[in-house]
Amino acid sequence: MKFKKLEPEQFACTTTAMRPFGCMELWAGNERAHRSLELAGLQSDVIAVPSGGDKGGDLSAVFSCSDNTARVVLADCVGHGYTAAGVARHVHHLLHKFQDIRDTAGLLAALNDAFTLSNEKSDGPLRLTTVVTGTFDGTSGEFNFAYAAHPRMFLWRERERRFLELGEGLEGFPLGYITGETYSQQSVRLNHSDMILAFSDGATEVHSPVRRVCSSESKRSRHSSGHAFLIPK
Repeated sequence: MKFKKLEPEQFACTTTAMRPFGCMELWAGNERAHRSLELAGLQSDVIAVPSGGDKGGDLSAVFSCSDNTARVVLADCVGHGYTAAGVARHVHHLLHKFQDIRDTAGLLAALNDAFTLSNEKSDGPLRLTTVVTGTFDGTSGEFNFAYAAHPRMFLWRERERRFLELGEGLEGFPLGYITGETYSQQSVRLNHSDMILAFSDGATEVHSPVRRVCSSESKRSRHSSGHAFLIPK
């Protein structure tokens, strides 16, 4: 599979009074995909293999923002098929509405309030969505992140040659449970060749037809609903 290489100037963002963070979406979707992007000093890969169709309830999005900053968002909507895909589209719409909130935890709080209120106006069942979002500052090397009941990301420390789980102590309800929820955030400095791995539970709960846990390659190539960002500096 080949990808068109995008030059850094194509990611240039302009700040305005209405858009102080100057974010611009580079790619977002909930369909089968493999995308590679370079921005803010990062090399990023997005891998998506929806379960049971061309689109699913996992939404991934990559934004380029002002001041040499990049943001990634991964949401996992409860459910499967057409219903979950519709919820993912709604979350995508809300991301655009709040994309200029610089604070990572504040973005989750705004998304949660709007998403929960939309639930109250719907006659359907309660919709819930887990989310992880992170913002990388290419100048300082800081990666700031927050969770809304999402599986923890892993950090590969090249110097130590091992993975570390990120976000110990971070709690929070999924989007759609209750308005007014506040979220906490943490940050970590990325060094050269370090890597962040974010994924949905589709990458950890996949079983083979005989109910055995699949290998990593099987999860990606057969029927995982998981998305992943690989973000080496």
